[in-house]
Amino acid sequence: MNIDFTPSKTCTEFMNSDAKMRVLMGPVGSGKSVASCFEIVRRASQQQPGQDGVRRSRAAVVRETVRQLTDTTIKTFLDWFPPGVCGNFMRTTKTYFFKVGDVECEIMFRALDDSDDVANLNSLELTFAWFNECRDINPEIVDAMSKRIGRFPSAKDGGPSWFGMWGDTNPPTMDTWWY
Repeated sequence: MNIDFTPSKTCTEFMNSDAKMRVLMGPVGSGKSVASCFEIVRRASQQQPGQDGVRRSRAAVVRETVRQLTDTTIKTFLDWFPPGVCGNFMRTTKTYFFKVGDVECEIMFRALDDSDDVANLNSLELTFAWFNECRDINPEIVDAMSKRIGRFPSAKDGGPSWFGMWGDTNPPTMDTWWY
């Protein structure tokens, strides 16, 4: 499979950052979500291989509602990384098992709306997380997620070589916590 993706200058600078938390902001249609999809695969590809030679990682992709997740985020990801070619997508659990070469990344798409959803993150062990349209994500979700990253692969398996969180968003209004 040949993928032709050239990120914009801003998206390239964003992807080159190793900051543990970063946000890519821009106008509608500027490629933020696509760059974030590629950031998952890029970061998964950079993980150090385990003793068996496989580069393992686990990601959460968060959007505010199931409808938004299904209508936008998942469709964008599957458009660039089609099931059957790059892995398998389980529609019932909204989990993509990405597998290309020595890279294996479990990508869990989750709708997390408010502080009541913080409990849905309990015991979750992740390498990294992406908040799609992060201006709409509750700050308690972001805080709870920050405690879930860097936990996969486990320390007994060498731990992650990089972990972090990122978001993409259109500009937020001035009355939001993101602003």
